Amino acid sequence: MAAKNASVSYRQEVPPDTLGHALVSGSVPKGYAAHLTHLLDEAPVPLVVMAVEEAAAKEGVAAKAVWRNVAKLARSLAVHRQCLWA
Repeated sequence: MAAKNASVSYRQEVPPDTLGHALVSGSVPKGYAAHLTHLLDEAPVPLVVMAVEEAAAKEGVAAKAVWRNVAKLARSLAVHRQCLWA
């Protein structure tokens, strides 16, 4: 659902696995910076929370570590709501 929301305004959709990996790794996949920016700036907060929890569970990583990487993504993408993800 988060991948669909992140892709709402774009021709190419971000695959759910790619989105999950970006959240877990804190790195922006080539060609998906706008998608991640949209997700972190525009998506409902509960949707992002669910995406982080799902990505952490799927990758076997602590959610706290994923949240640090979400904050890193927010800084690197200069999203408007980055204080929310810090």
